[in-house]
Amino acid sequence: MSMTEKKSITLTQYILTIHGVQMGQDVLTLPSDVAAVAGTDGWISVIIGSIITMIVSLCIVSIMAKYPGETFLQVLTRYFGKWVGKACMIIWGLYSLMSVIVLLYFTVVVLRVSIVAQTPSYVLVFLFIIPIYMVIRSGAQIVGRYAVFVFFFTLWMPLLLLISLGDAHSVFLLPMIKEGIGPILYAAKNTVLVFFGFEMAFILYPYLKNKQMAARGIVIANSLSLILYLLITLACFSYFSPDEITQYIWTTLRLVKPIEFPFLERFEIIFLSFFLYLFSTSIIPYAFSVTKSVEQIFDKKDWQLPIYILLLGLFFTSFFHKINYKELETLRTWWGWTGITVAYAFPVVLFLYITAHQYLNRQRA
Repeated sequence: MSMTEKKSITLTQYILTIHGVQMGQDVLTLPSDVAAVAGTDGWISVIIGSIITMIVSLCIVSIMAKYPGETFLQVLTRYFGKWVGKACMIIWGLYSLMSVIVLLYFTVVVLRVSIVAQTPSYVLVFLFIIPIYMVIRSGAQIVGRYAVFVFFFTLWMPLLLLISLGDAHSVFLLPMIKEGIGPILYAAKNTVLVFFGFEMAFILYPYLKNKQMAARGIVIANSLSLILYLLITLACFSYFSPDEITQYIWTTLRLVKPIEFPFLERFEIIFLSFFLYLFSTSIIPYAFSVTKSVEQIFDKKDWQLPIYILLLGLFFTSFFHKINYKELETLRTWWGWTGITVAYAFPVVLFLYITAHQYLNRQRA
């Protein structure tokens, strides 16, 4: 199925959509997560996680580049048959749905703890699903345009971290590799999770105008995320002491707390308000992936029903069940292991299978 010009996305939209998915919840939690395992050497783990992500990302692009005009399901069906291909697509759709739930409820929990403690969760979910519906109902092009808008609209936010460097102590980063290489490699298990979103290339690739640039585009997207995560991690590691940083859950938010103005004391509320845009660029592409998975499974085009079912399901779930932080952490753990399987292991296995399949076919020929 070839995508029409109206639905296609540019290389910039492709890059910033993938980058936007990666800059979600982990922007707040990454420094403390890696510090708990690898100490202040955790920034090395971030680089290792990025390298692993780069390799898997190129596997995804290589898979989709073999059949540029086909969707993800059509590629799966070509190699595994109709029923196995659809089964894989169902698993992909469930993974995307799990991503939407985790990211959405994480955003709600952060808001309720930090700003609007008395506001019911279902009210916040309802306010979120309105812009989600408005973006995903219009297709991949609007999803891409929204990612570009948010990127430039929030470009000033990383610069705020430079303010805290006036009170930073680079000595906190020394000595390097003080605990050995083992903790650094073990912490890489956590850092690969922060780069979730690169797997959206499976869904976005058919919409890309200049498909020859897909590999370069996904490398740029991952590199942008790496630069920002390194900036955030190093800023937190040099501002907080090695013992202090593990005491905070949302370290990045704590980093901007000392910033005050004569007319504004709690600047972190303003910062978090703009952070909602970053959260939305993580949620929306996964929601788009859910609806497109259902469309492809049922062989429908521009089907609006999955969007309604998804968003109404999220609202009514939040209405009847109030998720707490402990449940959210458990759900995040399960999501992490699911993502390692679906986003990391599966593309590599699929790439090796397709490569071996084509090699054997050439040998027979």
